[in-house]
Amino acid sequence: MARYTSIWEVICEVDNLNVAVLGAGSIGSLIAAKICQYGVENLLIHARGEHGSAMALNGIEVRGQDSFIIKDKSMIVSLDEVGFYTGLKNEIDILFITSKANDVISLMEKSLHLLNENSKVICLSNGLGHIEKCMDFFGPHRVFAASISHGAWRPEPGVVNWAGKGNISIGRFGEGPGLSDAEEIINLLSMSGLNPIWDDDGRKLVWSKVLLNIAINPVAALIGCENGMLLRSNLFELCSSIMIEGATIARQEKVNIPSDEELNSKLHEVIKATSTNFCSMLQDVKKGRPTEIQFLNQAVVDRAERYGIPTPKNNLLSELIKSLNS
Repeated sequence: MARYTSIWEVICEVDNLNVAVLGAGSIGSLIAAKICQYGVENLLIHARGEHGSAMALNGIEVRGQDSFIIKDKSMIVSLDEVGFYTGLKNEIDILFITSKANDVISLMEKSLHLLNENSKVICLSNGLGHIEKCMDFFGPHRVFAASISHGAWRPEPGVVNWAGKGNISIGRFGEGPGLSDAEEIINLLSMSGLNPIWDDDGRKLVWSKVLLNIAINPVAALIGCENGMLLRSNLFELCSSIMIEGATIARQEKVNIPSDEELNSKLHEVIKATSTNFCSMLQDVKKGRPTEIQFLNQAVVDRAERYGIPTPKNNLLSELIKSLNS
């Protein structure tokens, strides 16, 4: 990271940024609220539904790990039902895509006019393939891999419960930008209290999150349980075997992921830490919304087929979850 002669130089640099958070559900709204609490020149939030309307009318209320309400004149809320905000053309310095996986391509296409030659893009949506698509669309020089471990959920429209503090990991993906290019992003997230961490291996970063998601989300969604129930020995063994199937494909793609033992230890740690959470896939199933299964277990199956490697558990889970949406 760059060396600054004083903290004031860092603050001034962050204050002058224009930031966009697109697809602001629970996590996106938390990120937007913390960034706005710190203060930037302009903050564009694109959302939808009752939650988006409540933010547009009343601002964002954060509860849990921190308690505050954001009603800031620098916060611009754009509603999907009304249309994408057309201001700030070529003026956004940092673009966060925090939507459900199914909405990533649509938001990419809508947001291109916001960027300039120096803009940076961070996609925090779950699943495989998003970083590659962003790099193809925006250009590889703009896009970072990213993953988030903060916990957040929405008890009511316009309100975000910050359930657990974590971090936002950012990394270099392939020939994409490196640490020196990430200074503004890291400074912004650090000053906003979101605990950024740099990871030189963005592919490992993405796959590590995916392996946890394919193991936890579909099983919890099918059973209809809190994550903590997956610690029962028979269910944990099932989750582990699903994850190891995915790890086999990651290793086939030369991703430097940890050993199976380390992966199992991390899986146990994450399930325990989120034991009272109802995962997002279960929430989607309950509300009849499309799930992210095609970007998680189905994406693993699709990649496995390229190598002729069977992934029966991921295939079965994918088919079962898809049948719930049919």
